[in-house]
Amino acid sequence: MQRVVLISGASRGIGLASAVRLARGGWAVVGLSRSTDGDAALREAGALPLSADVTDVTSMQRAFQTIAAQHGRLDAVIANAGAGLVGCFEDLDDAQIRALFEVNVFGVLALTRLALPALRASQGRVVVISSVAGRLAAPSSSAYAASKFAVEGWAEALRHELAPFRVPVVLIEPGATRTDFFRARARGTRVGTGAYASLSARLLALQDAQSTKGVDPDVVARSIERALVDPAPPLRVPTGAGTRAQLLARRLLPWRVYEGLLRLALRLPEP
Repeated sequence: MQRVVLISGASRGIGLASAVRLARGGWAVVGLSRSTDGDAALREAGALPLSADVTDVTSMQRAFQTIAAQHGRLDAVIANAGAGLVGCFEDLDDAQIRALFEVNVFGVLALTRLALPALRASQGRVVVISSVAGRLAAPSSSAYAASKFAVEGWAEALRHELAPFRVPVVLIEPGATRTDFFRARARGTRVGTGAYASLSARLLALQDAQSTKGVDPDVVARSIERALVDPAPPLRVPTGAGTRAQLLARRLLPWRVYEGLLRLALRLPEP
């Protein structure tokens, strides 16, 4: 029987790369997105694009009804849809931060809640696209990191809750990835006009440089594919050599040494 996977944020970047890879690998793929930009590529790969917004429960309910009607089962959900927000905390307003959490936190929770009855029935799995920022926070990422830290804590607890039903929960933790998402984050950095002006300008330049580097989204898609078939997947899957190196440094180095190296790498002024 063909396995069925639902992917949110499937119109571009990691979501599109994963949808194409899995469809070509024999999965029945349903790709959710607000945009139709990736529909042609999804259809060409054999995936089914559906219009849905993770902040709109009604649109997601319609998508799940379509899946039930066409496939009668669901074997995996990949919570990939996300938003970015870059800027020093004091320069950000509450509306921006709340909008970020609606997508990165509450959207992930709502999508997963809708999927769980079918996943318990199929003993499927939940894959959540987090970020290295869910474990390591850097200046100008306070709001984004907060949203990812929240998702990481939720996913860890959910993994324990679903263990009796044999439904693994896996966090994929990419670092910088060559996608429009990361370029948009760089362009969206708010350059402060007051106390943070100099720091924000420096961080914006670094964000611009970083957005052209990083791993190809298909590297992340391969990690997702492995997480779907691994008989005993780990909770966390750091993706990319740079990400693994950062996490290793944070784990092994004393805090003051790590903090000093981070300041040096980001060219931050000494306190």
